[in-house]
Amino acid sequence: MIKPIDGVRKQEILSKLPPFAEELGVEIVEVAADRVVGQLVVTPKHANRNGVMHGGAIMGFADVLGGVASAANLASGYSTVTVESKTNFIRAVQLGSVVKGVCEPINIGKKIMIWQTKIFREDNSIAAIITQSQMTIRWS
Repeated sequence: MIKPIDGVRKQEILSKLPPFAEELGVEIVEVAADRVVGQLVVTPKHANRNGVMHGGAIMGFADVLGGVASAANLASGYSTVTVESKTNFIRAVQLGSVVKGVCEPINIGKKIMIWQTKIFREDNSIAAIITQSQMTIRWS
């Protein structure tokens, strides 16, 4: 079940995306408390030496989505940091394609949130599955 957040909170979250998200070219297309969807156009700056999307770019994309998902569940004055991330690379992603990431919770706790992000290729096959843990911290 998708748990929507109000428009003001959504805009606040989107206005605080890290510069790294912009550098990667991440576009957030959906934000809810239990689901974040983003997309990214794969360009030569995302390539590895084999001419396909670099694993680090995939992991960075997923990390941005997990951070947004965590932010959608934080109280005022709190932030989140990634404390663990595991990636299963399943299929290569070609340059010029658009990948979609769907991030959903495994567990949303007060101190630790665990998210799973699936990265889909344009043919809707799964390119990677990323599981990450986000720790909640007091931030002033």
